[in-house]
Amino acid sequence: MNLREFFKYTAVGRAVLIPARLLKVAGPHALRQIGKMLQWSVTSKEYYNHTYHLTDLNRDYLVSYIAAVSGQPLLLIEKYMAELETDTTFRSTLEHRTLVSRDRHNCDLEPRYGRRLGWYALVRATKPKIVVETGVDRGLGTAVIAAALKRNADEGFPGLVYATDILSDCVHLLAEPYKSFCKILIGDSVASLKQFQQPVDIFLHDSNHDPEYEWAEFLAIEQRLHPASLVLSDNSQQSSKLREFAGRLGKTFLYFQDQPKNHWWPGDGIGTAFTAGQTTYFPVAKESATN
Repeated sequence: MNLREFFKYTAVGRAVLIPARLLKVAGPHALRQIGKMLQWSVTSKEYYNHTYHLTDLNRDYLVSYIAAVSGQPLLLIEKYMAELETDTTFRSTLEHRTLVSRDRHNCDLEPRYGRRLGWYALVRATKPKIVVETGVDRGLGTAVIAAALKRNADEGFPGLVYATDILSDCVHLLAEPYKSFCKILIGDSVASLKQFQQPVDIFLHDSNHDPEYEWAEFLAIEQRLHPASLVLSDNSQQSSKLREFAGRLGKTFLYFQDQPKNHWWPGDGIGTAFTAGQTTYFPVAKESATN
């Protein structure tokens, strides 16, 4: 038995290699992560709900993901994502709202949309009339959805996002002209959803990610969904409840894992329940439903 075979095929050889594997294989990765953590601790003021840009490849995958769940062309989804990225008016509004907020000491000035680029593109491509989002906090996601709805309204497709949160001082990032496209519902989200009476085109769970609570939200909104409705769960890596709910609705479940660019956080993801092979465009869906 030569030395290579000794290390590869014997228990003793494996044990001898443990320090080398730790230093040469795992060690460099750990050091890179520690470096990113140190950089983040100095350059960022965030301590929860981390925001970040996506890697270029991950952004391309997000384009494909939104195209798949919406049934819309790749080039259209790419166009809408680029639209948000280059919207300097919206970006300036977010920066100003951060500067004047009492949360300015725990929020970064630069808006980093991450997977919310996908939320924006989905709303732009499908033209929903009613979006419901649970969990607002600072309101970055809510503002992104409202910005998409404003663009839709400018094109003749009005819509509103109803956003729920248990804290009355949430959504400090939302301001006019985007605020007109959002209604904030303060209180327990399950209770708010049970009282909601309008048909929901897109539902997004982004509040308490406890599986039982997430499931309670799905059940509370179920009666307001229609056959073309899209149901999303942010941070779906923490719970399989949307996958279970998709089966209940007879829909397909698909998951996207984001990959932060130059950030120590491992990333979160989006789960979506949708009808595979179907183009989701709500103005047409509503018209078909009434005929």
